[in-house]
Amino acid sequence: MMQTLISKSINAITVVAFCFLTGTSFAGEKVLKLASFVPPIYVLHKPIFLKFAEDLSAATNGSVSVKVYASGELGKGPAEQYMRAVKRIAEITYGLPGYTSPMFPRNLLIELPGVTNGHRDATEKIWKVMDKHLIGEYKRTRPLAVFVTPPAVFMMRDKPIRSLSDLKGLKIRVASKSAATVIEAYGATPVQMPANKVYTSMSTGVVDGALMGSDSLLIFKLIEPSKFVTIGLPEMPTTIFLVMNENAYNELSSSEKSALNSVTGLGMSLRAADGLAGFGKFALKKFAGIPGKEIIELSASEQVKFNAAAAQGVKNIILDQKSKGIPADKILAAMKN
Repeated sequence: MMQTLISKSINAITVVAFCFLTGTSFAGEKVLKLASFVPPIYVLHKPIFLKFAEDLSAATNGSVSVKVYASGELGKGPAEQYMRAVKRIAEITYGLPGYTSPMFPRNLLIELPGVTNGHRDATEKIWKVMDKHLIGEYKRTRPLAVFVTPPAVFMMRDKPIRSLSDLKGLKIRVASKSAATVIEAYGATPVQMPANKVYTSMSTGVVDGALMGSDSLLIFKLIEPSKFVTIGLPEMPTTIFLVMNENAYNELSSSEKSALNSVTGLGMSLRAADGLAGFGKFALKKFAGIPGKEIIELSASEQVKFNAAAAQGVKNIILDQKSKGIPADKILAAMKN
């Protein structure tokens, strides 16, 4: 009798442990953990993360649900987000490929100057070449949404950027290796770091400024340490992803996979890009209304100089990637055509 009770208890513990590790509930519902490093007040938390959870639950008639863990609850550090999906610390993670640039050289080509014309154009170009050129870099994961921020601007602590020569010798924060190469072509020193480290780095003078989407003025409170914002630069958006662990995806039934596919992909990516772009416009307007702060738009003659320097940076990136066997020129041509 006692041995039977012990055996049943062990079996029950085993079932509980299995459900915890796989995200499966006792009722057969599959619960997918979504890890985000940003707080619930983040502009995409409700319209993208929570909306995705609602849409997937409805599309699967409740057989699959999503639980969002915000503010790094499943692990601190934005740069580790991709590996959290690979290791299935969370079934789905939100992050930036630029934080692990060596893993995503093809995907980061969309961030180069001269490739895109606005956030929707960039996002559409990503998905146009996804299956042929980009998806192979998402090792052990499946991209659910890949989109971009608004075009980058210079957010400067106390040194206005009105000309290319103004950047000489300055330390500028960038998100990715490709952006770093362009900043070097501008004559500045790139400092690669996650977005959540920029506020402190700018406030303390570790960096003189940052190259980031205008939405970051409010999302990461950079409106506070920034005195000058320069717009009219060669367009350089930042890429963002929402990826799912490949094994977790394969564990879904065929109907559940179809439901997931129907609420993700280009559609969700465009909604996310639109959300960030709208917030970026609002952030610039708010910045412009604060006494003592200034928005600088590059003159036509300076735009020519920036474009020429950026073109040299892009050339260097293409040559570097081709030396590593990556047909960067062909991928860029496919994105543009």
